[in-house]
Amino acid sequence: MKQNIYDEKAFFEKYDELRINQRGLNANDLIEIPAFRNIMPNVKNKKILDLGCGYGENDKYYKELGAKSILGLDISTHMIEMANRYNKLKDIDYKVIAMEDIYQINDKFDIVISSLAFHYIKDYNRLVKDIYNLLNKDGYLIFSQEHPFTTCTKYTENVKKGHTIIDDKYFGLFSDYNRPGIRTKEWFEKDVIKYHRTFTEIINVLVKSGFSIEKIEEPVASQEALTKNPKYINQLDRPFFLIVKAKKIV
Repeated sequence: MKQNIYDEKAFFEKYDELRINQRGLNANDLIEIPAFRNIMPNVKNKKILDLGCGYGENDKYYKELGAKSILGLDISTHMIEMANRYNKLKDIDYKVIAMEDIYQINDKFDIVISSLAFHYIKDYNRLVKDIYNLLNKDGYLIFSQEHPFTTCTKYTENVKKGHTIIDDKYFGLFSDYNRPGIRTKEWFEKDVIKYHRTFTEIINVLVKSGFSIEKIEEPVASQEALTKNPKYINQLDRPFFLIVKAKKIV
């Protein structure tokens, strides 16, 4: 079942408010986005497909770096409306298409990117195969997702119960790591479905599908980022994000 939480009006309004209030201070802006952009290949004259494009900030950035064209996809009509509102550059197009349906696209791309969306997808194997089929020879897949250490636990508010506390670090946060599958997290008073996969599964599916792994990042906050938001020092205990750069080789 495809999950489209962002087209629920109340949820989207709270999400948009959060983005506005925390712009430049949240973990995405301070940690994930800089690391993601640093791992990217040269985009000049490349055709890019952006899966789960959201507001399309990455698309504008890469087009200004010389990308030939960019197609951004998102399951949410609200997200696509915002992307079209903020990005007026030539050769950036947006469509309301779920990641589960990208097999319908009749085109090829040099680079496929996805920022913090893969953990919402149930059939990761199918998604990777579909991406492989959409890539040109020697094409790249670069994606970020919530780190498996973040998605693993089945606990939320009660995570401390029954677990040892040492120096205020709750080791229960790593529970259920080797039990992949569905996770339900409360966000803006709504149950959001995510899927936990081990590091092994994430990487082996890529290799089995015909990709070579060129780089893996588990980014931490820079000193500059910590100056802006000191709370991210706790990332040294548990990484928030996993970023993978893979190349089509078969």
